[in-house]
Amino acid sequence: MENAAIPPTYDYRKVLTAGQTNAMATLGFAEHFRVQATVRALWVSDCVSGGGQCLAEGLDISTKVAHCEFRKPYFALETLLCRMHIEDLQRVSARLIFEYYDEGGNNLHAIGWQQVVFKDAARKTCRMPLEFAIAARAILWETRPRDIANAN
Repeated sequence: MENAAIPPTYDYRKVLTAGQTNAMATLGFAEHFRVQATVRALWVSDCVSGGGQCLAEGLDISTKVAHCEFRKPYFALETLLCRMHIEDLQRVSARLIFEYYDEGGNNLHAIGWQQVVFKDAARKTCRMPLEFAIAARAILWETRPRDIANAN
């Protein structure tokens, strides 16, 4: 039996420094959200054709809700691997999922998500630009069971 392919993600790695950890020498709550913001910005820069220009012209990716659940602590000088994918892609919004792993991607340390909405220069909700939708579909995971018809 073949292993199913791992769905695509946008991956980001960083070595944690002492300045990014809290008094317990673990990655703090706020730092998880800073990583989410960094990954989202880098995804736009790396994967969305003309994404930077859209943002410069006033497009805003506004976070409606952000969440993070911790499973296992990170310590200074460990390498964090954050894998982002998209779920629930809509005309004006999307849910970005962030999974935090050890360097090898074997041990899940935390999982978080953001519900984002696109806003125009006047701060009114607007349709997601086509370039963003194309990039989002590249890392879109279906949220319903896959290949039910082919399951025997």
